[in-house]
Amino acid sequence: MKTENLISDLFKYNTGYLMKHIIPMDKSKLFIRPNQRHNPIIWILGHIVVSRGSVLELLGESPKILDLQSLFASGTKPLADPSQYPHSDYLMELLSKFGGQLVTHINNGGADLLSQQVWGAYDNIGKYLINGYIHETYHVGQINYLMSLTDSLASSKSRLKFATKKKNSTGKVLLDSLKSVLTVR
Repeated sequence: MKTENLISDLFKYNTGYLMKHIIPMDKSKLFIRPNQRHNPIIWILGHIVVSRGSVLELLGESPKILDLQSLFASGTKPLADPSQYPHSDYLMELLSKFGGQLVTHINNGGADLLSQQVWGAYDNIGKYLINGYIHETYHVGQINYLMSLTDSLASSKSRLKFATKKKNSTGKVLLDSLKSVLTVR
């Protein structure tokens, strides 16, 4: 397999994974922020889109991501109001579109594209693409973790409601005992 095909397949995998898992997801979970140190899924998704747009700019495209950069560029902070974000369907559409453009550039450009000299942190486009893929995959992992976390939070809340419905049950006594042991003073 040629290097350019391998690199384009890696980007296709990330696109497919995100499409498979985010599109059917309960959209309210996109905005859950487990604590102030973590970004919500919507921010991470938008950040991946902006990052892909930046790679496309390096390849000579004009992806028109300026409006998204103020929300999702590195260093920006997640917004508290979900209505201030673009709709997740729009971000998924851009992810797919930018992914298709990226794959086309990589496959059509071949080895010549990968070895093309550029100015900046890396000396050629191939290194930029690999760095972009690693960066993107790191964020795909964050999204996967947050999806699991939001699922477990939702199921633990429903289990907690079930366990505490019976006021005099052994389960309630056990839960109260655990709370007293786990409470930090």
